[in-house]
Amino acid sequence: MKNWIFNEVNNDDIVLNSRVRLARNIQEMQFPEKMNFIESRKNGKMVYNALKSQLQENDIVLYDMWNEDQDTFNKYVEEYLISSELVKNANKGSFILNKDETVSIMINENDHIKIQCINSGFNLNETLKYAIAIDDKIENTISYAFDEQLGYLTSNISDVGTGLKASVMIHLPALTMNKEIKTIIKDFKNAGIDINGVYVENDNIVGNLYVISNTITLGLTEEEIINRLKEAVINIIKEEKKYREVLISKCRYEIEDKIFRALGVLKSAILLDHKEMLECLSMVRLGTELSLLDIDKRKLNKLLVSSSDISIQNKFDIPLSKQEIKHQRARHVQEILS
Repeated sequence: MKNWIFNEVNNDDIVLNSRVRLARNIQEMQFPEKMNFIESRKNGKMVYNALKSQLQENDIVLYDMWNEDQDTFNKYVEEYLISSELVKNANKGSFILNKDETVSIMINENDHIKIQCINSGFNLNETLKYAIAIDDKIENTISYAFDEQLGYLTSNISDVGTGLKASVMIHLPALTMNKEIKTIIKDFKNAGIDINGVYVENDNIVGNLYVISNTITLGLTEEEIINRLKEAVINIIKEEKKYREVLISKCRYEIEDKIFRALGVLKSAILLDHKEMLECLSMVRLGTELSLLDIDKRKLNKLLVSSSDISIQNKFDIPLSKQEIKHQRARHVQEILS
């Protein structure tokens, strides 16, 4: 697997990453929310030892959250390696990362073990294969809570069965601008597929990035879940590209103007708030995907995960005002794009 932030991809690829999560719980052990922190803190080391004895290719590191600072949490949350739910359980939560940060195993989030694999581009099958391999390694040592009829038992009833949540992050500016996205979200929800905005402010999706994921985990095999999701994503990609052609044929000058203005803002702004940056990054990404701009997408990915207010503040030892954060964000963007 390849790290989605730093992996070089084709300019016309609109899927940023593929993610597979497997929720597992340890046999005859209460769910994390019922466990005291003394007992639950042992789980991280248990899983780490189970993996460390079997892994050959990649070194892994165990982070006990009660020993880490807030900056560490913020960095990994922004890079989608751990969840905000795990941060809420920092007094008993742990996580394990591999060397290239394509595998994250959260301990004592909502479940005892949540295996997460993140791969560059549209690669759900490879990502599932890797997640299952890690799952098997852990199960060689640790017995899971499993029911012959229901499957894997989880704290959330929506995860019971395979315990599998698969998703892709995808860039859909044309469907958003044409206001088709709401219809697509509604249609796919009825088919067991969720589509949610990655960045949401005041109930509005910002930056045209979406996560498409399965909602059904019971009654299907892992392969069937992945195939259903792949089919949905392929259909959405076709629709997005169709509407891009419509935009270019009907509003070419307006679209080109938006793209080049956005690049100008990113390269020249003195003050830049997070929302404006996300909107401009989307237009620049669209320009790259339409071959109107020649900008390394890895730079755009890096900006997505390093430019929030918290990330900008973490670069400095003294508190920054709102205006200072906007100014430092503008400088940060220009340094990466230069």
